[in-house]
Amino acid sequence: MRKLDAIAEIRMGVTLRGRDATRAVEAGSCRLVRISDISQDGTWVNEAFASIEPAERIRAEQFLQSGDVIFPNRGTRTTAIVYRLEEARALAGAQFFVLRPDVAKVLPEYLAWFLRTEQAARHFEERRKGTYVQIIQRSDLAELAIPLPPLEKQRKIVEVAALAVEERLLMERLAAMKAKLINGQLVEVASKPFKAEESKNEQN
Repeated sequence: MRKLDAIAEIRMGVTLRGRDATRAVEAGSCRLVRISDISQDGTWVNEAFASIEPAERIRAEQFLQSGDVIFPNRGTRTTAIVYRLEEARALAGAQFFVLRPDVAKVLPEYLAWFLRTEQAARHFEERRKGTYVQIIQRSDLAELAIPLPPLEKQRKIVEVAALAVEERLLMERLAAMKAKLINGQLVEVASKPFKAEESKNEQN
């Protein structure tokens, strides 16, 4: 087991100052990732991030890089996602931690996977602070102990976890399609007596 801060650089997302700093503007020069853009499974709900125009200069190192792991630091959801998109000027706001893993020790996808596990959720549940908005502090994240198998085993774990998510999503789609089909058939059954009655009245 290794502490997270021994295998990844941890930094806060960008603090955007000003009342309208995060307001979406059509011709904004930057893109802003929001918590609502990320699913609990660590997939993108939305990849068309809001365009914004920060009031201050954004340093190059503050933009997300491929392989960065994004982790919300507020609220009760424990999710994480690896940034692999081509958008070059995307930012994670102050409601995120941005982790830059040491890829010689840990795969970004493995780190994101472990941050979504029940074990990690219990760690953060015991440490969240705040009454109205619950916060995870940097030290809470840094102290998370992570099992660190060889990289090849990490890769296999990630592949199996991804297949499990894909299976669940397919099952949900199948259940939704089945429900739609059954409801359509029930509506048809419910309508038949009414149609028969209409036909009888027309004959009279």
